[in-house]
Amino acid sequence: MNRSLLAAATATALLGMAPVHAATPTLTVYSGDYDAVVQSDATPGGPGFALFHSTLGFDLASGDNAERLGGLPAALDASSVRLRPRGEASVRGQRFDFALAGQDALLARAIGQSITVEQAVGDSRQAYTGVLLAAGNGLTLRLPDGRVKMLANYASFELSALPEGMVVEPTLAWDIGAARAGRQDFELDYATAGLAWRAEYQADLSGGAKACRMDLEGAAMVVNRSGADFSGVALTLVAGAPNRVASAGPEMMAKDMMMVRAQAAPAPAPQASGEYHAYRLPGTSTLPQGSVQRLPLVDRAEGVACERRYETRAEFGDWRPPQPMIDANFNSPAGQQPVIASLRFRNASQAGLGVPLPAGRVRVFDGGELLGEANLGHTPANADVSLALGTVFDLTAERTREAFSVDRAGRQMEERISVLVRNAKPEAATVRVVEPLPRWSDWDIVSSSVPAAVKDAQSAGFDLAVPAGGEARITYTVRYRWAPDVPVN
Repeated sequence: MNRSLLAAATATALLGMAPVHAATPTLTVYSGDYDAVVQSDATPGGPGFALFHSTLGFDLASGDNAERLGGLPAALDASSVRLRPRGEASVRGQRFDFALAGQDALLARAIGQSITVEQAVGDSRQAYTGVLLAAGNGLTLRLPDGRVKMLANYASFELSALPEGMVVEPTLAWDIGAARAGRQDFELDYATAGLAWRAEYQADLSGGAKACRMDLEGAAMVVNRSGADFSGVALTLVAGAPNRVASAGPEMMAKDMMMVRAQAAPAPAPQASGEYHAYRLPGTSTLPQGSVQRLPLVDRAEGVACERRYETRAEFGDWRPPQPMIDANFNSPAGQQPVIASLRFRNASQAGLGVPLPAGRVRVFDGGELLGEANLGHTPANADVSLALGTVFDLTAERTREAFSVDRAGRQMEERISVLVRNAKPEAATVRVVEPLPRWSDWDIVSSSVPAAVKDAQSAGFDLAVPAGGEARITYTVRYRWAPDVPVN
């Protein structure tokens, strides 16, 4: 069956005279959901969140007016739309039409209307005009003389107008009352899914591990999969994701190729925005549907003090036992464990930064070589940053439990652990060995071949110097104690 739409009402006839945007519209895009938006189609209530504001002007007649606005996002949240008059006009009703004029939808809505259907007969075509009674496995028409015609196969059909509620694009319709004729302005606000952004940083290191310096710059990657273009908008990026209540909505799919656009401009200065930070981009921006744009975000900072660290740790998580764990097999993982390279710096003005850093991806290079990538969370000024960059090839670690004993009468237990680190690098390296102490909350390091560099409630860290092409070992003994009223199995 070969079916095609011959004709339908045009968008111009449907929408009438387009309203005039009297001022620069604003678009505020919130961070979060970036990867989900890139991979998804426009869906109301879907990933990504943005707020749009503009001013519209309508030429109204005295009395009742029907006004329409197209070019809207397919991911628009219809419940968020507000049209507020600046004058004495009143908005009496509002409707969001999202039933797009696809062929099957047109036929379903056209039942009861006059339709002209063409059917191929040999090398010619026969046209039938009548009232559409049914559409599905063919079309059923009531002809003007009362006969009912069933067309199992047809070439095309034609409607005199779009059925009520059908649109060629998502459309808002309003019933507006006006006491007098003339032009009146309105403010339009709505929320939409399908827009998101994240920060993208590049860090270039120099100076080696002992005199590390970093050049850091950041950009914003903004994705638009909302189903509509945003042209000439004052764009604000907000570093934060406010809570949203999930709601069902109409689904409209748009499949567009992603394209990347670059825009060179000064980086915006962050401003407080409620509980978040807002970055107002200078000038106006254009975000076409199906695009990813790279926009300036953080000015390049040079010579930032940093630290390159190697670290290995036994993985036990953050679980704390409800009672002393006296089982000899607990805390017994042994064997190889990775050594991770990390980059650390302080986001402070004294270090060359000191600005809020929105969440995003950081690519770290050393002399043009990629050391690794890491995710940076929202980082306020004066906060410490630690980025794990990847497993080090030439450094390996091996953990062994050498001894364990329990003294129930003395309400204590002791455990001896050793960690051997081998270094195949041509230069010496210092590796921080982080050891969780998970058997109980009351503990002391009673002996150690290397003094503990750091301690917290659940772990101790030892800085182990490992010679080039050699190995070094840290051995320590930890003693756990518990009070008389603490139960022990």
